[in-house]
Amino acid sequence: MASNTSKTVNDQKVRGMTPGCSPLVESLPGRGTGALVFKRPNDGPPACYYRYHLAGKPVLLKLGSYRRTTREVGFTLPELRDKATAMAQIAKEHGDVKAYLAKQASDAEAARIEQERAVEAARLNAEEEARERQRLAEIEASRGTLGELFLDYIEARRGKATPGVIRELERLYQANMLTPHPAIVAIKARDIRPDHILAILDPIWSRGAKVQADRMRSFLVAAFNHGLRAENAVGRANAKRYSLESNPAAVVAVEKVSAPVERALSDAELRQFWTTIESTEGVGPVMALLFKFVIATGGQRIFNICQTTWDDYNLEAGTVRLVHRKGRKDAGAGASERPHLVPLSPRAVEILERVRAVNGCHPWPWTTTGKQHIVVSSPRHAVADWLASDHAGIDGKEITSFSPRDLRRTCAQLMQKHGVSDSLSDLLQAHGQTGVVGRHYRNNPEAALPEKLRAIELFDRALVMVLGEVVEQADNVVKLEKKKA
Repeated sequence: MASNTSKTVNDQKVRGMTPGCSPLVESLPGRGTGALVFKRPNDGPPACYYRYHLAGKPVLLKLGSYRRTTREVGFTLPELRDKATAMAQIAKEHGDVKAYLAKQASDAEAARIEQERAVEAARLNAEEEARERQRLAEIEASRGTLGELFLDYIEARRGKATPGVIRELERLYQANMLTPHPAIVAIKARDIRPDHILAILDPIWSRGAKVQADRMRSFLVAAFNHGLRAENAVGRANAKRYSLESNPAAVVAVEKVSAPVERALSDAELRQFWTTIESTEGVGPVMALLFKFVIATGGQRIFNICQTTWDDYNLEAGTVRLVHRKGRKDAGAGASERPHLVPLSPRAVEILERVRAVNGCHPWPWTTTGKQHIVVSSPRHAVADWLASDHAGIDGKEITSFSPRDLRRTCAQLMQKHGVSDSLSDLLQAHGQTGVVGRHYRNNPEAALPEKLRAIELFDRALVMVLGEVVEQADNVVKLEKKKA
């Protein structure tokens, strides 16, 4: 019987193997390099093994199935020889081929797992980064621009400031921000720097509107302060966030330019203002009567009048008690209060009776809300409304701008023109009451009433002439009827 132990195997021999036949063996070139072993235990194709010796014992390592035809799965004889040669090299270098291959497979599996973990971690990290980018994009989209901040500030002022103030803020926004500086207006409010504020204010200053530059700066400061406060307010309607950390407008300095202090209304201007203020759009009836009352009382300080309550009007004496304060409220002993009694002319009484018909149920005569007296800025805005109306002109010539405090100067000059002495005028207006006058009258305001009565009488005569009224013989001071409880 022929032996199958030939050291050379060819395709004919391998194909000729029958199920259960003896193995075919082919030694690899070189001593101790091992051999190829072919076995066919069943009807399947022959299986090829690499045989090597480890510690004197033979070890078989399956290389794969022999491919008898092109349609079968497996390896050709040359491919199996190459695989065996590779195993022989491993055996030569590492000894135990199976252990080496097992370790290689384990290392490869570990590497595969690590790679999968790295890929998964990278995927999760990419998803997290995408979510973070989305979150930041949403935050960025919700962050308001400078323009949105200023408009938000304007909306916050609605219901608190007069319509005239709101219109002025909207006008300044259009004229000084949106139209000349659209790029700055579009910058996120948190990214605005002082140089952006300067870019807005410098053109205003350069065209000579220095007072407006200062006001614009004040409005910008107020807008940023609003943004700093409002973002953390509970129940805020506006969803915009500004992420402000500081107020860039606050560090910008605008040289203070005092408004001209020589402005006084002429007789014609005073008459025009008196006769039209009540019919001016945007100026409420109480505000209009406030201006008339200030004039009728000889030019008292308008905010002192605003602060009075009904209790400050002495119905029996026919006077109003004003309080002039000097120094800050928190200045302790450095702050002082000085009472000032002002007699009421029939004209002033008539005005006050009209106010009582409107505000008699409130603590203050001079209130437009019933919740507090008129604030200091409201008269200024009301005058601005009048100046912006069709009434602010005489014979086609526009009346020069003035402020509420100019009414005080107007009354003082009116008295001067009509022969009222400076001392009487100053006494009536509580102006410059120092020295001898202060020592005699400051601690006893009632002692000055006779002189003040004479001053108000002379002033009202002058006012009658300016207003072109018909003079009627009547008492110069009328006592108010007692206010109903």
